[in-house]
Amino acid sequence: MTGVLPIDKPAGFTSFDVIAKLRGATHTKKIGHSGTLDPMATGVLPLFFGGATKVCSVLQNEDKRYVAGVKFGITTDTEDTTGKILLETPSRVTEEEFRKVAASFVGDILQTPPMYSAVKVGGRPLYDLARRGQEVERAQREIKVYSVSVLKFDAGAQTAQIEVFCGKGT
Repeated sequence: MTGVLPIDKPAGFTSFDVIAKLRGATHTKKIGHSGTLDPMATGVLPLFFGGATKVCSVLQNEDKRYVAGVKFGITTDTEDTTGKILLETPSRVTEEEFRKVAASFVGDILQTPPMYSAVKVGGRPLYDLARRGQEVERAQREIKVYSVSVLKFDAGAQTAQIEVFCGKGT
């Protein structure tokens, strides 16, 4: 079997989980993907079968769009909604303030990858190390953010939904 299959990855599955399931279902050993989605993330995961695996890296370098939810006033140990809440503080962020801060992320910026990310250090994903209670030094990386659009803002609930158009590795 050779070709590309876009999969709508559900939450709770790692990119490798999806590949493992498809290896069993298709009886194909040579399957690759063009970028890792965090286990909590949903969305398109392009899978490459057989000889098509040679072009996996082509899509990895392409720009991407993400839609994300934001909840103000909460800090978790994983920096996302899957983590344990460490701190909850009253929040009074206004839509104008949020739009201004969101716009400040546009451009070429330096980002330190979070411990709960798929970035590999010493051949191991950071999230594996983080789950074991280890924290390692991570080098800042230059990333490119083309736009951050505020899709929804709820001042009462202190939540927002944003769309981020960005380059590889953001």
